[in-house]
Amino acid sequence: MIFLTFPIFAQSGKSPAIRESGQKTIGEIWCEMVKKTFVNPSFDELGTLHEGYSFDELLEIAQRSNPSLYRSASKIAAAKGKRNQAGLYPNPRLSYAGDNLGVKGEVGKHGLAITQEIVTAKKQKLDRTAASYDVSAAKKEYSMTQLKLQNDLKIAHYEIIYAILICKVENFAQDLSKDLLRVAKTMHKNDNSKAIDILHFQTMLNAEAVDYKQAENNKLAKWQNLVSIVGVPDLPYQPVRGTLIDHSPQRNWQATWTQLQSVSPQLELAKIKIAQAKVYSNRAKAEQFSNIYATFSLARDIPAKANVPFVGITTPLRIYNKNQGNIARTNAEIAIANREFDCLSLRLHQKLATVFCQYENACEIINVYEKSIIPDSFEALRQIGENYCNGKMTYLDLYAQRKIVINALLKYIEALETKAISVTKIDGMIIEGVLD
Repeated sequence: MIFLTFPIFAQSGKSPAIRESGQKTIGEIWCEMVKKTFVNPSFDELGTLHEGYSFDELLEIAQRSNPSLYRSASKIAAAKGKRNQAGLYPNPRLSYAGDNLGVKGEVGKHGLAITQEIVTAKKQKLDRTAASYDVSAAKKEYSMTQLKLQNDLKIAHYEIIYAILICKVENFAQDLSKDLLRVAKTMHKNDNSKAIDILHFQTMLNAEAVDYKQAENNKLAKWQNLVSIVGVPDLPYQPVRGTLIDHSPQRNWQATWTQLQSVSPQLELAKIKIAQAKVYSNRAKAEQFSNIYATFSLARDIPAKANVPFVGITTPLRIYNKNQGNIARTNAEIAIANREFDCLSLRLHQKLATVFCQYENACEIINVYEKSIIPDSFEALRQIGENYCNGKMTYLDLYAQRKIVINALLKYIEALETKAISVTKIDGMIIEGVLD
């Protein structure tokens, strides 16, 4: 049962007091409804659950079970391996050469040669620097994965809290209809002309049973979404605890956008890509300077019983291929990385605008519903209920107001969910999709 801030019906001195044997008065039925529905009323209670998994408990399980974190950690290890490989100097080459073998029965000449490639123009340092940016990018992606997991799980946690609260509202709606049906039966027990009231409330009760079943199905679907993010899809359904109530200060658009621009890990990752593109460009330019190959060999002339040393230096001549194509490509990649940064900034601006609009709309709805719509709708229901008992209003009036009350509760809880999720996205810097 959802505990509300406002009495649904108050016992009225005008309620019929005629009592049949074993039959309660209408006033007593109203009193029972009040006692059953109200306990220490508060709007906080309307958006809060007290039993089950907390967000922190689910996050602890997810950090052990979600494969995305292990995937991101493996990318860091792979990037470090690439950086280590880039820092290794080229291996020398060992070769053997023989001459005049078996000529006129002579043994001939035998020799060994060692060739070492000498890297020029700081190419090796540039390779290590470029690979180091891969490590930095992998670490940044890992921290983003952690943030994605936290954001996605928090949103899923809010969604299932919302789904459970909706079930409670639908259950409350059923209980309210049952009470109205009981009232109608009590009032019109011997009045066949009012049998339509009983039939109407019974129809309403049957329709609400369908709504409740749909709310239950949605709750189970939200649970399956949550356990997928946790990484334990066979985790059986359990209640969750937490609140949709957000008491943080009202956010300002310009301050929020400025903050996002300064701390967004997505933009920081894009900056890493720009810096790496510049290193690749410098590396392509360094390729214009050929490496040098130094060779030292020592041959043994067996017939002459003499050792013949040899030293050679070779290097390619950059006449036709001056790596001009790769230089042009890497320069273009710098421009692409810069434009990607600009596009990413605009995409974040676009996403934040949408989320911030949802946030502000939810704040407005919550404020108005708490101050007037919900209390006024409950007070109207109380007064219409009394007038119905006194014969001054029909069941249509009572049903219409009851529907307003239930819709107000549903709209209010939906706004609480929207605000909580919007705040999560804003504070989480619009980062989500841990399973993507």
